[in-house]
Amino acid sequence: MKITTHARGLICAAGLFAVSLLAACGGGGDQGRDPILGQPAAALVSVAVTPANATVLTAETRQFTATATYADGTSRDVTSASAWLSASPGIAGVAPASGLATGVTAGSAAITATFSSKTGAATLAVTTPLPPPPPVVTLSSIAVTPATASITVGSTQQFIAIGTYSDNSTAIITNAVTWNSATNASGTIVASGMASGVAAGTTAISASSGGKTASAVLTVTALPVVPPVVPPVVPPVVPPVVPPVVPPVVPPVVPPVVPPVVPPVVPPVVPPATDISLGRAASFAVLAGTSITNNSGGTTLVTGDVGAPSQTTAPTQSAGYANYSSGAILAGALEDLQIAVTSANSQTCTVSSASGVDLGGLVLTPGVYCYAGAISITGTLTLNGPGVYIFRTASTLNSTANAIVALTGGASDGSLYWIPAGPTTLGANGVFKGAVLSQSAAITVGDNTSLLSGRVLSGAAVTLRNNKISK
Repeated sequence: MKITTHARGLICAAGLFAVSLLAACGGGGDQGRDPILGQPAAALVSVAVTPANATVLTAETRQFTATATYADGTSRDVTSASAWLSASPGIAGVAPASGLATGVTAGSAAITATFSSKTGAATLAVTTPLPPPPPVVTLSSIAVTPATASITVGSTQQFIAIGTYSDNSTAIITNAVTWNSATNASGTIVASGMASGVAAGTTAISASSGGKTASAVLTVTALPVVPPVVPPVVPPVVPPVVPPVVPPVVPPVVPPVVPPVVPPVVPPVVPPATDISLGRAASFAVLAGTSITNNSGGTTLVTGDVGAPSQTTAPTQSAGYANYSSGAILAGALEDLQIAVTSANSQTCTVSSASGVDLGGLVLTPGVYCYAGAISITGTLTLNGPGVYIFRTASTLNSTANAIVALTGGASDGSLYWIPAGPTTLGANGVFKGAVLSQSAAITVGDNTSLLSGRVLSGAAVTLRNNKISK
């Protein structure tokens, strides 16, 4: 049979189409690249994973790629055809069919891809995001109390400055502000906030700090004029003229001189101060009846039990101590705190004052010190000698920044008690000693102040900030 030139062309075209079809249907992968032409498939040499080293944050993802390299020098992307595996799934996981890796926790994990018995590997490092820096606390406003006051010429009036900060905390900053009197002719004021009446009139008393100012009004009145008492004029009584009677001359009888009997002066006997039992509150270094506020990410460390129904950030504690937010142990400690404060208030006062006092610079011996006004500590208070020290105030307890309570001559921090009826504010960077016991008023411990031999126990709220407290 004779094949024409036209027929030969059609047969050749059909043969080329068949070769292409076979190459598309059965010649791919690694089973043979060109079976029609009889050429063997190129051998798979290796599988590489890229990137070889990568870093992600926790919860972030990273796509890895697998590339196969053959003996003939060619290569191709086999990411979706590979089996993916993480050697440490607790640190980083990887999708088994896609190579998409996800960071789980801080560490390093090997990510592998296996294709046609060849395996490639890469390393994924997972890091934890750094926490945001703590907020900077700034002074927001100042309040002066009392807002209005009236005194007579020559009298004095104590003003108090209270600062409110950007974190909504408050502190008494009387000794940290600049005081000024608008009219010194009527009244003056010194750095401690004590104003004096000079002459009748009115003046504005202001306190300033950090660009913030607050004012109060002081009225000075004149002393009342007391009119002199004039006795009534009584005419003299003229007795009748009586001739004198001359008595006989009798020598006088002189009684013996007997010295008067003066009883000895016996001073009143004041019993010494006795120690206070804390009962079930004795194991607590920090105790609050309502809440504990502690700055997040700070350096507060408490050596002793901690208890409060509500705690913004639980303070870090030394090993061996517990934190209670409810239950019989917390309720019992708060109940015995009330009993301890009542016991302290029942003891006889060694010193009793109707005003307040600044204990800074004083050296005191054991006893019960009672004040109707506020107790302040500016500088260093020294307690000298063994025994029990109890300081009671019907007002507030405040210490300035860098204030120190020092113990000498055998004085023990375990027998030192502070019993304020009003709020307690301990200034920043101070070194305080003893147990602060409050039935129903808040206690605020200033930034970086330590109570390495003390407690803060309140039936109300306690505020901490970067403190070291050890019972």
